[in-house]
Amino acid sequence: MFNADELNILDNIKLIENYKAFLLSSVADLFTSMAKGNKSSTDEITDELSEIIILSYMLGRRLGISFSEIDEKVIKKLKLGLLKEEADTQYQDCAKLISYIREGREV
Repeated sequence: MFNADELNILDNIKLIENYKAFLLSSVADLFTSMAKGNKSSTDEITDELSEIIILSYMLGRRLGISFSEIDEKVIKKLKLGLLKEEADTQYQDCAKLISYIREGREV
C-alpha cells in the first residue's frame, strides 16, 4: 500500500495540519479571553500567548525551519521595528525583546 517514506510524509502533513488548526484555535481563544475584559485572568491570556508561541515554533520545525532561524528572523524584524518606530514605548519594547532573546536563550 504505502512505503515507509510515504507514510512519514503523510504523518508529517497530518501533523502540520494539526499544528495549523491548533494555532488558529489558540488565536481565537486569545481573542475570546481578551474580549472578556476584566473577567479574563492574566494567567488565561499568558497561557494562550505561550501556546501560540510554542505552536509557531513547532510548525516552523515541521516546515524545515530551525528554532534558531526563527529567533534570528524575529530579531531582524525587531531591529527593523526599532528603525521604524517613533514611539519611545514601542522602541523600548523592541529593544527589551531583542535583549531577552539574545541573553535569555543562550545556553
